[in-house]
Amino acid sequence: MSLPPSSQPKSAPVWAKRVGDASLAEENLRFTAGYDVAGRPAADARLAPYDLQTNGAHLLMLTAQGIVPAERAKPLAGALLAIRDRVIAGEEILRASAEDIHMSVEVIASELVGDGASGHLHTGRSRNDQVATDMRLWLRDEIVAAVEDLAVAAEAIADHAALHTTTVCPGFTHGQPAMVTSWGHWTMSYLPRLLRDVRALAVLLRDLSTCPLGAAASFGTSWPLDRNATASLLGFAHPTPSGADGIWARGEMEGRFAFALSMTLGHLSGIAQDIILLSSPPRQWLHLANEHVTGSSIMPQKRNPDFAEVTRARAAVAAGLAQSLLGIGHGLMSGYNRDTQWTKYLVMDAADNARGAASLFAGVFGAMRVNGDAMLASCREGFLNATDVADHLARTRSLPFRTCYRIIGPAVADCEAEGELKLDKLNARLVGEGIAPLNEQEWAALENPAGLLMARRQPGNPHPEETLRSIELLRGEIREEVAAVRAKQEKWQGSIAIMWTKLAELAGKS
Repeated sequence: MSLPPSSQPKSAPVWAKRVGDASLAEENLRFTAGYDVAGRPAADARLAPYDLQTNGAHLLMLTAQGIVPAERAKPLAGALLAIRDRVIAGEEILRASAEDIHMSVEVIASELVGDGASGHLHTGRSRNDQVATDMRLWLRDEIVAAVEDLAVAAEAIADHAALHTTTVCPGFTHGQPAMVTSWGHWTMSYLPRLLRDVRALAVLLRDLSTCPLGAAASFGTSWPLDRNATASLLGFAHPTPSGADGIWARGEMEGRFAFALSMTLGHLSGIAQDIILLSSPPRQWLHLANEHVTGSSIMPQKRNPDFAEVTRARAAVAAGLAQSLLGIGHGLMSGYNRDTQWTKYLVMDAADNARGAASLFAGVFGAMRVNGDAMLASCREGFLNATDVADHLARTRSLPFRTCYRIIGPAVADCEAEGELKLDKLNARLVGEGIAPLNEQEWAALENPAGLLMARRQPGNPHPEETLRSIELLRGEIREEVAAVRAKQEKWQGSIAIMWTKLAELAGKS
């Protein structure tokens, strides 16, 4: 007897039928799967494009300085272009027998043009300044990718918050309902965190604007190098003023990048926790779209916010990687120390761990539904207007706030059974203190959650117009930071494109 055909593709998860077409959120599946089904390339394999840039700039400078004769430089330039073509085509050029990417490039170049020519590539430099430069080139691109990821998330969250400036909901302190706010005001609070993340990355990018190439092992070389030329060809502002620090700072730059990523994931993990708590019973204020939940292999009813849980785990991993990087840099003697080789592995792990996290949240906020009715109902429970009532009494009865606070506390206790403040019991307390009671009109305003927000019209507070103003202010500041980063990237990409054109001219292939 043959078995009936499957009702879903074999490639789909076992739970896909319950929560929808899982293929709609492939990035969600990849994010939650982690390294379970996908490996990572060797660290130096990732540096291949950058090492070729470093080699190209160095060769052009050696030729311009007359250190390498043109007849030797021409085949070398052709070899570097040929190796670059292999990398672009996806060929693996890293050779374990050569120890690292730097010597792998030199070995392949020697195969193409002979040892006599390829040996010129290492003139006036060490692998120390070579890898330090490669890592700065790699870090620049990774920083831009992280900033772009944050930009996508910030735009989506800003759009979502702007839609909900009048969607009232409880605000929390100590994890407990505290006062009425709006969901727009709540989610707007995520934007300053993302702005700080973008700014931290932008500051690091500025500190990566100097080029270590030409520092050699830390102490320079007797060859008449033109360090300004190589820095310009690679899109740096100028050479590192201290060659020794350019080598020593290698682990510091990686540590700062990992720390910035750790802060980003820490911020995202807080957002993730909000989503977990507010989308789960008994509240269920939020409803995640099918493409952002996963199911269970045994419980067909489940809709699990796995991406949010994985974000918390990734935040913990990010903190550990950042701490390890900071630890490696402690107490190192000035100059090169091989300890810093391990910073390469850790920072690449940190980049992998954070990659795509922020933009995944953009999709979540773009597709998530908000249950405004449930939020409003929760605003009428738990005495969330108690502070507003105390403020109103202090203003309208010319009383010290502490006097009103002292009266409201026992009134809340009188109403515990009802779960909300009752006018008659509150007024009984007021009359007992010789204070004019509240009338029905006053009480109606104080019982209206939406109306409570209208009194909080200060910058950054939950009044709808103030919330919207803050959203647009923060959106604009994030866009400015992102635009500045993009402008820097465009500039260095232009410099490197010119470098490759010049190398092609040297090779006679222009």
